Amino acid sequence: MIKAVLFDFGGVLTETGKRGYITGVVAEILGLPPETVDIADLHADLRRGNIQEADFFAAINQRYAKNKQLTKDEFVAKTELVNLSPQVMDLARQLPRHGIVTGILSNVFSVNAERLRARGYYDGFDPVFLSCEIGYAKPDPGIYKYVLEKLNVRPQEILFIDDQEKCTEPARALGMHVVLAMSPDQIVADVKAILKIENDIDL
Repeated sequence: MIKAVLFDFGGVLTETGKRGYITGVVAEILGLPPETVDIADLHADLRRGNIQEADFFAAINQRYAKNKQLTKDEFVAKTELVNLSPQVMDLARQLPRHGIVTGILSNVFSVNAERLRARGYYDGFDPVFLSCEIGYAKPDPGIYKYVLEKLNVRPQEILFIDDQEKCTEPARALGMHVVLAMSPDQIVADVKAILKIENDIDL
């Protein structure tokens, strides 16, 4: 039986925030081709809360800024634009009615997490697991073990939805049910199918 469903935020609950999104935003602001920008190391440190925001922006500017500087305000203005997926949000709202814990497991920077929380995007989800607060980020094995400990359920009682295969694979290896998100309609169909089999419920 599925006791908890965890949604990734960007690319699952929203139609924005898919893989490569942050790099694309940085490249756009600095006026550079996205393929010339590599901030994977800085991105990884920030989403785990290992570096300060000021150091993140300073390091990017040191690497890439020539005619224009990347500022926190402009970065936030670009990345806080959220297009929620109506179909997936509607699915998420139905789950608690069937006694299913409905949460979020997301890699996110603290600067964005604060604004998303303040604007109510995490409302209705409990618990909300954010990489910048936990100190691990998907696909770190530690983040999935942290989730299991906090939820106090068996891996096979969790359904996890993410739009990156590298993030679903560690969850699958632990025994969780996973859905690799490709489109809102596919997410909804796959989740409904799993819950029909595991919980015998029709959504």
